Amino acid sequence: MNALNKKERRSSFLKFLLLFVLLIGLILTTVFFSYKVPLKQNDEMIDSINEVRKEKEFSNGFAKELSAISAMLDSINTKAQKPETLDIILNDNIKKLSMMVDRDSVYNKSMYRNIVFTLADLGAAKKQLRELTGKDVNLSELQKQKEELSKLYNDAQLEILRLTKENLQMQQQKRNN
Repeated sequence: MNALNKKERRSSFLKFLLLFVLLIGLILTTVFFSYKVPLKQNDEMIDSINEVRKEKEFSNGFAKELSAISAMLDSINTKAQKPETLDIILNDNIKKLSMMVDRDSVYNKSMYRNIVFTLADLGAAKKQLRELTGKDVNLSELQKQKEELSKLYNDAQLEILRLTKENLQMQQQKRNN
């Protein structure tokens, strides 16, 4: 007993099998990409988190160096230490900070460079202010000396006038005698 529609059955079964394999392949591909894409996104997110952490570490180190330099700038014009020594240390620290910015691959290098340049300018301005303040002190001392010398000069003038008057009186007495 053979079926009369054997070819049609076989054709229908093969069509079903082909459609079944295609659908299973489509489902497996969807599952595979659904599983693979989040892994790729996770890798990308981990990379970006690592970059943010690295940037944060750099920013923290930069901020720490920046506070140390700011403290030095605040204390540079006090009489506690020699300003020349602090200037040398300050310039060295600013150079280290600049090299730190150049060496690292931070996102916004121009901002960090501008901060370093501003610190260098502030250090130069403090030095210039210190030099000008010293000149003001020198100027006030010179003004005091000028006043003292003017007073001595006026006293000497008065003494000369007094002695000249005495001399004239003595000459008149001599003539009268």
